[in-house]
Amino acid sequence: MAALSQGMSTVFERFEAQQPQCGTCKKGLSCQLCSDGPCRINEKSPLGVCGANGDLIVARNLLQLAIIGTAANTYQCRNLANTLKTIGEGKSSLRVKDEAKLQRMCQGLGIDHTKPVSELAVLFADFMLREINKPVYEPLALMDLFALDSRKEVWKKAGLYSGGPASEIITALTKCMTNVNNDPVDLINTALRLGNANEYAGLWGITVMQDIIMGTAELVPGKNNIACLDPETVNIIANGHQPLFASLIMEKAGAESFQSAARRAGARGIKLYGSLCEGQQLMNVSSREEYKNVFGGQLGNWIQEELFVATGIVDVFLMDMNCSVPTLKTLADKYGTTLISTDPVVRFADVESLDFDPAVADKQAERVLETAIEHFKLRKSEKRIVNLPSDRTTTECIAGYTTETVLKMFGNSIQSFIDEMKKGNIKGVVAVAGCTTVRHGQGGSSIHDLTMELIERDILVVGAGCCSSTHQNTGLSTREMARHAGPKLRSICEKYDVPPVISYGSCTDVGKILDTVAALCWTIGCDASQLPVAASVPEHMEQKAIADIFTALSTGLLTHVSPEPMISGSPKVVKYLTEGLVDVTGGRLLLEDDAIKAVDAIEAHIMKNRKLLKFD
Repeated sequence: MAALSQGMSTVFERFEAQQPQCGTCKKGLSCQLCSDGPCRINEKSPLGVCGANGDLIVARNLLQLAIIGTAANTYQCRNLANTLKTIGEGKSSLRVKDEAKLQRMCQGLGIDHTKPVSELAVLFADFMLREINKPVYEPLALMDLFALDSRKEVWKKAGLYSGGPASEIITALTKCMTNVNNDPVDLINTALRLGNANEYAGLWGITVMQDIIMGTAELVPGKNNIACLDPETVNIIANGHQPLFASLIMEKAGAESFQSAARRAGARGIKLYGSLCEGQQLMNVSSREEYKNVFGGQLGNWIQEELFVATGIVDVFLMDMNCSVPTLKTLADKYGTTLISTDPVVRFADVESLDFDPAVADKQAERVLETAIEHFKLRKSEKRIVNLPSDRTTTECIAGYTTETVLKMFGNSIQSFIDEMKKGNIKGVVAVAGCTTVRHGQGGSSIHDLTMELIERDILVVGAGCCSSTHQNTGLSTREMARHAGPKLRSICEKYDVPPVISYGSCTDVGKILDTVAALCWTIGCDASQLPVAASVPEHMEQKAIADIFTALSTGLLTHVSPEPMISGSPKVVKYLTEGLVDVTGGRLLLEDDAIKAVDAIEAHIMKNRKLLKFD
């Protein structure tokens, strides 16, 4: 026993002495599941304590990120389905604002669309809930109905035709257990299956149901950045990704009863501001009569939210899923802001929760407004210091782009758009979407630099998520930006009155971007992998971005990602994602931190596909 003990000690000392080699963090690769702690890996010692090698650990960890991201999007989709059902059952003051879209979606699903809207709301909601909970062996009806035939063939051949995300997640999580699935390629393919479930029973459902309940986006001028905040108004910030509750608060705030209450407190009125993707959604519908006098603007992305609170003039900060940073409570206490979590998954110690319930949402909205007015009174009585930038200039943008509004700009004809692509006036299209990150000092700079380089090469940019906030805060989403585009793209922008950088809205609106991709494919008669388009996630940060990356890869798109996900510890995983995947889905991962080099590779891909389609 002593000899055995001494031998084991020597083994563990050897693992501890050898520095692990993770190309990203330089601190090591952790399988996260071994009770003995993190695995230690390098060329001399290729196995971890549990026997897993670097390929397996990297693939397993990447799959776990995709699982979390898919779960989050499915969670939001499920919340919307339950809300739509509550509306249809007459149990909520919320109402369906785009009845035509609900009828059109039901017709596409084979539901009698002439039924009363309330009945259709329940039927559609029940359909979505069934899709979410389908077993893995029962394919999603939404894939059958709305996916390209060429994609369906690819997915069936590769075993990527997914069932309901709830069941897919259960299977995927089980594969992540210690000593269960030891095939790195199968784990990556499982993430691709999740990518399909993420799109059809997550992103697609979110975008459709939000449009049905809040109204489909319309082109609207918007104001952006921290300068939107007004020290003389009652200020509420809605932060997160689920805009329904905030939209109801805006409706309530517009009533004379609340506006007069705010004036009696010494304020000029009540303003609700957007932060992150929630603000993108609110801005897309902010021109509507019930919102336009209350919406104060879209402030920015997740790495700016602490600055919003630090102004000292935010009375209530609402938090729903996701991206409310852990330090907010410390900042809120210091600068006199009341935090309120409005979703059961968002919790801070010693922070009030008021979880959105569509059945009692009226009372909840009124409570938020009353709280905000009381805190404005306190803010003024204490004469708190206002920390606003000396330059109070807001940036302008055009928001509200969707497949429908883009087509409207091109004379309601997708063929007009395609004709301009064939002529080379629009060389290609790149979706620049996802997070911002503070890694490598990026903080939006990579998004800005890559976007500028793309439009200078006559490539149209479609933004979504925190990338859209970066575009808007830096003035890129304006018609005036056409002068910075290449000469051919500039001519198109001026002819059709379209900015060279258009925003589809939130990160979940990646679903709308893929709708546009499908529309182009159906009209041209090609597969998504053959289009002169690409995706870029130039500052990826969190798990939903990883899920969306796998959605794009499964769709067959060249997908640029920076900073590199934590995969460099596995040459096998890197090679499969960057090279081998082309033979499976037609998509591939492009890893490049340098914006110019990334655009070089993206442009080469676009030019190759233009020749393939005989555009050139």
